[in-house]
Amino acid sequence: MNENAVYVKTEAGEEAVSKRTIVQRNLRSILIMIDGRTPVGNLAQQFGDPLIVEGLVGELEHRGLVRRIDAPTQGEEADRAELSSMLVDIEDLVSQPITPVSDDIRRAHEKASAKESPVLDEFAMALPELAAPAPANAPAPAAALSAADDVRGAIRRAMMSASPDAAASSAERSGGGLQRLFDLFAGRVGDRKGPPGSLGKKIVLSAAALLVLLVGLFFLYPYQRHLPHFESLATELLGQPVRIASVSPSLFPEPSIALEGVTVGGPGQLEIGAVKLLPRVSTLLSERTVLRDVRIERAALNLSFLPALSRRQDINWASRWVTVEHVSMVDASIVLLDGAIGALGGDLALDENGVLTRLSLASADGGLKLQGNNAGGVWSVSMTALGWQTPGKPSLLFDVLEAQGTLNSRRLQFDKLDVKLYDGYATGSVALDFADVARFEGQLQTSRLSLGGLLKVFAPTLLLTGDLSLSLSLTGEGRNYEELQKNLRGTGTMGVQRGQIERVDLVQAVRIPRPGGVRGGSTRFDRLDANAVVDASGVSLSQVVMESGLVGANGTLRLADDTLRGRLDVTLQGSATTVRAPVSIEGPYADPVVKLLR
Repeated sequence: MNENAVYVKTEAGEEAVSKRTIVQRNLRSILIMIDGRTPVGNLAQQFGDPLIVEGLVGELEHRGLVRRIDAPTQGEEADRAELSSMLVDIEDLVSQPITPVSDDIRRAHEKASAKESPVLDEFAMALPELAAPAPANAPAPAAALSAADDVRGAIRRAMMSASPDAAASSAERSGGGLQRLFDLFAGRVGDRKGPPGSLGKKIVLSAAALLVLLVGLFFLYPYQRHLPHFESLATELLGQPVRIASVSPSLFPEPSIALEGVTVGGPGQLEIGAVKLLPRVSTLLSERTVLRDVRIERAALNLSFLPALSRRQDINWASRWVTVEHVSMVDASIVLLDGAIGALGGDLALDENGVLTRLSLASADGGLKLQGNNAGGVWSVSMTALGWQTPGKPSLLFDVLEAQGTLNSRRLQFDKLDVKLYDGYATGSVALDFADVARFEGQLQTSRLSLGGLLKVFAPTLLLTGDLSLSLSLTGEGRNYEELQKNLRGTGTMGVQRGQIERVDLVQAVRIPRPGGVRGGSTRFDRLDANAVVDASGVSLSQVVMESGLVGANGTLRLADDTLRGRLDVTLQGSATTVRAPVSIEGPYADPVVKLLR
């Protein structure tokens, strides 16, 4: 086989590709690769085995699915001869003069053939005005001429007596086929004028009619018939099962085709309200359609599904039929377990094989930004925030947040976490393993957090101030966000410097005890250290040590259900004596009671 031979698909070949009637993989691959431009030798280099390619191309040619471009088809010579004959006929037709006189002669002859035509009588009465003087040597007309012969003779004389200006004008307009065609389009035939109007007006009216037709076709076309094709093409392009509820036209933000109710993968992995396709019009009838923008609206993407969605495929045949230049997202949500960060917008990028390579999302005010880059199936992810408040309750306000980490099919991990909030700082690392039961773990260290501001979020009625420092190890597991939050547990140490607790007066409870206990007052301290256990039910402090000049205390405290409970051994140092006494603290945050125990 000639290596320079070029083959093109026949109509049967195009139908075989679109309907997938060929199931043999190598034969279908060669059929798809034949594009009317690539020689057989280049196809052999791409495929890897020239002998196999030669056999496959021969098989396709035998089936009538492809043909050589330089090989004439049957009947091609006859078609060329017929085309030449048609061109000659067209030239003869254009070269014939278009005059009103020839039309008048034909109509006059037809009317003259009719018996007792009143129109003939009127026409005959007008003939003397058109008649020209007969030549001197012309014989006298015979009286036996019929009425029809008189009419024809009068018409001939009228033609001979036509004015020179009219003849010149007719000859000028008949001076070329292109000029006559222009006269026909402009409404001029011979000496007669067409309907009033200019060429520009006709063009405008034609364009308006065409626009109305296109708009009607855009809205009335049955797009739903192509739904299975859209589903199969999207499934092959993304490498995940795609289901589409409906296909319809859309005008906002610009004319497009809308795929509504789109689900990618399994339930809850990627659900999209609408996908709007904006193609390049010039490529709609070409072999490969180019989508200049794919607009994704109201999408909910489960973060654990992102690695599977971006898994690289060896060959993606759908990329031969469609190319996506840009993908934008509007009102998107990132879902983790069953919690979500919503109202995000941005864009993402696909490579030539349809693999997701980049993701960039941000909140509407720009306070939160999420970035991701795919490298070999492992995503490098980053998260930055300025003045961002977390969704849900309790809600924390982050002045600055910077997090960097990785994401794969089994684990999301932020190795570096830096946060500025409530006048202090927090650093650490966190990780979440994806499984039937998700597992969370992390390390967190804080310094100089405003304890008063933090308690306004978690316990607004507990009036405790100071600079908080924490060092906690966090663990938890659960099947969903609520269960994980319920099982989350942190253990470590805490310290509060330069603090004060309102409505708890330890000195008054020891010096002037009352039978019902002491309410109100306050206790200042220089520092308070304790071992801390934090869980969903509250905070437990053990080995509490509080120091404030001549006053000290140690014991245990429990903060849960808006109630403060605990037991402290209070020490008061005087100039001569030292007093030690145990006290109990119990009651709601807003009104605890300190009672001396004896």
